[in-house]
Amino acid sequence: MVCCSAWKIEDRRIKKPYLGGWRHKITKLEYLNAASQTGPLRMPKRKTCSRMVQYIATLETSTQTPCHHPTQMWRSDCFISSGFDKYLTSKPYETYEEMMKRLDYDGKARIIQRNYRIYVLLKNIKKFAKQYRELVDDCKMYELEKSLIYRKRHQQEIFGRINPKSRQDFDMLYELVEKWRLNRLDCTKQRFFKAARCAENYVILDKTVEMFKVIDQKRQEVKKEYRNRKRVKFITFNCKSITWHGYKGKLVKVDTMRNQKAREFKTIYDSLMKYNVTRGERMEILTILKKSLEVHNCVAALNLIKLLDQELAYLSRGLKNMSLEYFRKRIIYDYLYFVRSSHSCCCVNDDENFCKNVDDEKLREPIETNTKLCPSCLKLLPSQKFTVHGRMKKLSSCIECTWLRERNTAHVSYAPYEFLLDCVRSDEKNRCASSAISFVMQKHDMYHLVNNIWHGHSIMSENKDLFVLRMVRYNAEEEWSPWNCILLTQEEAEVHCRIKDLPSMYSKHLIKRVLLNHQLAKNQFKDLKRFEEEYRETFHKIENKLVYKPAIKVNDYLFS
Repeated sequence: MVCCSAWKIEDRRIKKPYLGGWRHKITKLEYLNAASQTGPLRMPKRKTCSRMVQYIATLETSTQTPCHHPTQMWRSDCFISSGFDKYLTSKPYETYEEMMKRLDYDGKARIIQRNYRIYVLLKNIKKFAKQYRELVDDCKMYELEKSLIYRKRHQQEIFGRINPKSRQDFDMLYELVEKWRLNRLDCTKQRFFKAARCAENYVILDKTVEMFKVIDQKRQEVKKEYRNRKRVKFITFNCKSITWHGYKGKLVKVDTMRNQKAREFKTIYDSLMKYNVTRGERMEILTILKKSLEVHNCVAALNLIKLLDQELAYLSRGLKNMSLEYFRKRIIYDYLYFVRSSHSCCCVNDDENFCKNVDDEKLREPIETNTKLCPSCLKLLPSQKFTVHGRMKKLSSCIECTWLRERNTAHVSYAPYEFLLDCVRSDEKNRCASSAISFVMQKHDMYHLVNNIWHGHSIMSENKDLFVLRMVRYNAEEEWSPWNCILLTQEEAEVHCRIKDLPSMYSKHLIKRVLLNHQLAKNQFKDLKRFEEEYRETFHKIENKLVYKPAIKVNDYLFS
């Protein structure tokens, strides 16, 4: 349709006009008519003119694309077919049941399900096989760790027997000697008659005295070393910097003049203690010390200089086959005496107020404020030097007096019982229990609990090896106490802790024995409950932090 109308020409530049097109009915794709890429001519704006133009009015109409189809003639025997036609032939009639049987959907579904189940099974087998191998490896590592810990404890015990250092080591040696003596006596009673028995008893007594003599010699050597360390303890203590936790818990250290002076004294003391040096090195050490003491004119310094001159004279003459050990010990003692009294030495300081602050410069150990008089040895000792246990009401005697008194009886090694007590404390701390009974109890209480109440063996297997025994909770929901515990081996204890219903696992006779032991322990440790109430929930508040405590002076005490 062509229309005529008046239009104005506009400069539309490169923008191409819409010239119509087609849209597919099914795919909805539009096909537009192409236009020239050349834009209209640029016309001056002033010379524009209008005229009548022709345009095309677009309408949306539908068309049908050509398709291949056969041609049918008016004649019945003439038919021209298309190249895309399909020829179908009739087949025999097939019912729905026959068709489903032929397609066999159920069989194919069973095949898919069977293969899928096999795949899931193989996947789970690989997964659980990997977990099993990891579990086996973990079990092997756990058994290896247990055997290593067990072996390490035995090695420590053997090392303590060979080279005893502590009181527990000597108690263990005395216990071994006592066991050996009793075993030999029993063997003698079974093998010999009266005359031979008397002779064998004399041999046993002689060997026992000899072994006790060797143990006492070793004990005296250890005691001598301990005295030497104690003699220098006041210098070592003052060498440490003053430490405390400041802002935001940061560790603060301060070195005072006292600490620096103590380190210098400690260095000189270590040099004097080196006896295995050559003669020239020894003379050099003594000469340096003598020159540092020449500025002093106090009595302690003069005595020390006199001893240094004597040893220098001996060394300069090269005297052989002469033991200077006792002479060198005198030098050590005089040097320590000089160090202990150096705070009041005014001969090297011209300050008038120097001697007024003597206590601030003194090198000594902190004075114990909580002390008690031992009625046996009549010594004023700190409270930690007294023997304590859960069944006592007051401090009776110190550790030394208790040890001397127990020497007349059978010696007991408390090391395994202390290990049992440490295991109980560690377990209670991991469980965050508020009870303080395990922390109030001591190694003597654990010895009494294990031997006198539980008879020193596991209540199930009757194993008497203290290295494998553990004292665990009987009722896992309640706090540990002497009346809520059971003595088992380590393996039995691990199984016991996983049991939730004890009556269903243990026999009535076993439960009756356990409850009877609990009642006996409650009667034996009846005073422990009262002490525990005072210290309840306080042990978990103790933090492992260094707290600064100023030095205690003599003027801080009120003497009456």
